[in-house]
Amino acid sequence: MLEDFFIEFLKLKNARETFATAMVVQHGTPISGKTGDKAIIRSDGSIHGWIGGGCTHPIVIEEALALMASGKSRLINIDPETKSAEGAEVKHFQMTCHSGGSLSVYIEPVFPKPLIVVLGDSPVGQSLLKLAANLDYETLWLTENRSTDQHEEGKRIANGFDLESFNLEDPSFLVVCTQGEGDLEALQAAFSRSVSYRAFVGSHKKMEALKKELSEEGVCSGKLGKLHNPAGLDINARTPSEIALSILAEIVQQLRSETEKPTVTATETEKAIDPVCGMEVRVEDARYVSLLEGKHFYFCCSGCKTKFEKAPQNFMVAG
Repeated sequence: MLEDFFIEFLKLKNARETFATAMVVQHGTPISGKTGDKAIIRSDGSIHGWIGGGCTHPIVIEEALALMASGKSRLINIDPETKSAEGAEVKHFQMTCHSGGSLSVYIEPVFPKPLIVVLGDSPVGQSLLKLAANLDYETLWLTENRSTDQHEEGKRIANGFDLESFNLEDPSFLVVCTQGEGDLEALQAAFSRSVSYRAFVGSHKKMEALKKELSEEGVCSGKLGKLHNPAGLDINARTPSEIALSILAEIVQQLRSETEKPTVTATETEKAIDPVCGMEVRVEDARYVSLLEGKHFYFCCSGCKTKFEKAPQNFMVAG
C-alpha cells in the first residue's frame, strides 16, 4: 500500500499535475483508517489510497479540493462531537455515520514546480537552463540541433518546437532563444499554449517584424502585446550569462508577485444529502445510489444505502 502511494505520488509529480495528499494522524475506534494511512486526491475528486471507510471520503475529498484551490494545508478532525475544534489551523467536521469513531487527517496540496522552457540553442538559453536548475526549477529544452535521447545535467530535451505533448500547467515560462534559427517557428509554438510568461531574446526591431508575421497568421494583438521583449529586467546585462540572469530575475519577480495561488480552480459541484446520516455526497461521483419513485437518493457508504432500502419510509422527508 505504501509503495503504491509513492508510485502514484511520483507519477503525478513528474506529470506536473496538481493533487493533494491526505494522511491519518490520529484515529479512534471503530474507524477503519489507522494512523499513518495515506491517500492521494486528484483535482477531479478521485482518490487513490486508503484513509478509512466511505463516511470519511466525501469530507476529505471536498476539503482537499478546497485546499488545492487556496494553496493552504490543514488538519481536519472528524468525530461525533459537535463542538468546534480549537485553533485556526484545525477544521472540525461531525461524524454522521452511525458507527461513530473519530479521525484526524492532515491534508496538503502538491503543486508543480516552476517550469522554464527554452526554445532554441544559444549561449543565453544554455545559461538560463543551468541557472534555473540551480533554483530547483524544472527545465525543458526544445532544440532542433540535438537528439531526443540526450540528457545533459538533468535537463529534459526534446527535438523540435512541438509543445503539444507537454503539460504546461502554471507556473510555466517560455523563453525563445533561437538567434535567427527558427525564430518564427519557435514563436508560433510559444503562442500555441497558454502560459504565465513568454519572452523573446532578440532586438526590438527584429521582434516587430516577427510580430507582423505572427499577426498575419492569426496571433491576437493582446497576446503579442504581453510578449516580453527585450527579455529580462534591465540590469545592464552584457554577457550571455548576465542576460540569462536578467531573464530569470524577471521570471522570479513575476512568479513571486502572484498573490493569488490557486493553480486549481474550485468548481461548483452538485451535492445531495445522504437521507440516513445527513452527510453531503458529491452527485457526479457517488458510488451508492438508489432510485425510488422516480427520485435518486445518494449515500456516503453501502451501510447507509442498505438501511435506506430496507425501510425507506423511515428516511423519507414528508412533502
